[in-house]
Amino acid sequence: MQSDLRAVLQYVPFFRGKTFVLVIDAARMPELALAESLLDLIALQQIGVKLVVVSIGSGKAQIKHLLIDGELKWQSAEFEKDQVISILKRGQLALIEKPELENLGNELVEFASSLGAFKLIVFLSEQVSGGNAISSEDARKWQGEGHAILHRAAEVCILGVPRVHLLNENNQGVLMDELFSNEGVGVMVYADDYLSIRPIAPDDISELLAMVGRSMRDAHLVPRSYEEIESSLNDFLVMTVDGNVVGCVALHCSQDPKCAEIACLYVKQSHGGQGYGQLLVKAAEQRALELGIPWVFALSTRAIDFFLGQLDYEPCPIEIIPVSRQERLRSTDRESLVIRKTISS
Repeated sequence: MQSDLRAVLQYVPFFRGKTFVLVIDAARMPELALAESLLDLIALQQIGVKLVVVSIGSGKAQIKHLLIDGELKWQSAEFEKDQVISILKRGQLALIEKPELENLGNELVEFASSLGAFKLIVFLSEQVSGGNAISSEDARKWQGEGHAILHRAAEVCILGVPRVHLLNENNQGVLMDELFSNEGVGVMVYADDYLSIRPIAPDDISELLAMVGRSMRDAHLVPRSYEEIESSLNDFLVMTVDGNVVGCVALHCSQDPKCAEIACLYVKQSHGGQGYGQLLVKAAEQRALELGIPWVFALSTRAIDFFLGQLDYEPCPIEIIPVSRQERLRSTDRESLVIRKTISS
C-alpha cells in the first residue's frame, strides 16, 4: 500500500513542528526496509517534523551512510536533552547511538517525554496485534496476543508521550504508510484526542457537504444546502480523526417531545469498517437521552441491516413518527423504511 497524496496533505499542517522519536535496530532490520524508512525521513523533515533517531544495537554506521546518501540535514548527538533540542531548533535530525537501550524502557520513555515528543515510533521484529489504533485505556485491558507490549505502550502514553507506534521492521514503506494513510499498517496506542465526536462548527459545514456530496447526489442521503445545515447547526455532530472530519450524524428534534430523528449518518469510505458509524449513532442517542427523549427513529434506504443487526433498532409503521415528518417523506420519491429504538423507559 502506498499513501496517496490527499491523505498526505491532510496531515502536513498537523505534523508540522512536532517531534517524532524513532527507535531503530539497523543491524536487525532488512536492508531495503531500512533504506526506505530512512529516505522517508526526508519528506518528514521537509514538512517541518522534528526528528530524533535513536540507534540501538550495532547499526549506527548503516544509518549514517543512508542519511548521507539521502542528503538529510542531521547531526550526531549524545543522549542529552539540551543538545538534542539545540540540534532540532536548527532544523537538523538528531542521531543518537545507544546500543544497550531497551525498546520502550524507562530511560527511553523519560528522554522522549523530556523532548516533548508527540510520537515514539518503535520498529519491531514482528507484527503486533491489537488493531490499527487503540486507546491507552483499551490497550491496558488487552488480553490477546501481544498484550505485554500493548500494556507497556499504554504506560508510555501515561508517562507523557501521547502516541506510540509499533511497526513491523520487515515491511518496506511501513513508516510512510503508518503515518500518512487513513488506516495505518502498524499499531498506534494513543492517549490524546486522536478520535473525537463533537458538535459541528461553522467552519466544518463546507467540509461536511463535500464529504456527503456523492451520497446526496445518489439519493442515499437527503439533499441539504449550506444554509439548511447552518440553520440547524445544533443538530449536527461530526467525528474527527487527527482533526480531520471523517463522519457525521444529526439528531433532529420535532414538536413531539417524545421522539427525535437520527439522520445524515455518514462515514468516509476511507474510514469504513472500523465501527465509526456505530459510535456516531450512539453519540446521537446519548444526546437524545440527555434531552429526555425516550425514543429515536431513522429513515433509511440502504442502512437497514446496519441499524437492525448492529444497533438493535426495530421496523415500525410510518404512522408512528410525527405527522410533519410523514408528510415530508411522502412528498419525496425516497422509498425509506422507518426504524425505531427505545433508549429510555
